[in-house]
Amino acid sequence: MKFVNKKNIFIILMLLPSTFLLLGLTIFPFVVGLILGFTDFSLIRPQNGMRGVGFENYIEIFTTEEFWISFKTTLIFTFFAVTIQLILGTLMAVLLHHNSKTAPIMRALYLLPLAVTPVAATFSFRMMFNPSLGVFNFFLESSGFAPLAWLSKPDLALISLIIVDIWQWTPFIMLIVAGGLASLPNEPFESAKVDGAGDIQIFFHHTLPLLKPYLALAVIFRIIDAFKTFDIIYVLTGGGPGISTRTLNLMAYRYGMEYLELGYAASFAIIMLLIIILFSQIFLRKTNIYSTKVARL
Repeated sequence: MKFVNKKNIFIILMLLPSTFLLLGLTIFPFVVGLILGFTDFSLIRPQNGMRGVGFENYIEIFTTEEFWISFKTTLIFTFFAVTIQLILGTLMAVLLHHNSKTAPIMRALYLLPLAVTPVAATFSFRMMFNPSLGVFNFFLESSGFAPLAWLSKPDLALISLIIVDIWQWTPFIMLIVAGGLASLPNEPFESAKVDGAGDIQIFFHHTLPLLKPYLALAVIFRIIDAFKTFDIIYVLTGGGPGISTRTLNLMAYRYGMEYLELGYAASFAIIMLLIIILFSQIFLRKTNIYSTKVARL
């Protein structure tokens, strides 16, 4: 066979370590989690073993009010964070694209939040949100406004989480959009200028339609990541006050790592995976990203 030669054998041997590592870190945990989701396995009751319960875990999850509250919180956090990031990231990319002299320096500065460790950045924001000594309340009081209990009130706590996520991930969208702007052809814009179109008209009628594949790509990446956000929520609020900022990911963590109900927590993880897969497929089909050049690359 032509396939069996020294070169191909060498390539296969070089790929085997990374393949086994990938299988060990992704496929194996997924299969174990899938199996656990149909059991009542708990480290509190290890003597009971892995007793199969069928779909009881899933039925119980979908019939609890806590799940739907957490699901709603997850959707609100994801929607507002990603929407604002998309708007700000696109505007930043467009402004830097036209300002070619200082664009490289400014782009590097704007990308700094991506280089900061999320937990370290979150601890910094926790100090800034401090009601007595935080910088946010300092500026509010300096402007004549009353200080706010950022992390103590349910609505403000969720807004605070959204602010942190926007700060950290807006540069990610800016980077993708900036790459898209650099690859766009000049002819449509030159023709529009000849026809007398202004900058705003060019942006809405030419730039945005041409950027649609890149925007869709950025949105799907950010929605998937925002939906399973854990670190900033755990450090800033821990899901509180009450359960006002408890997302699905945090619920899965609490049942698995704090309550040690591994079967129940695995069911949560599988439900999150199915929600993300379902939404991703619907979003990709609605935006027709499969048929774009970006998707093929």
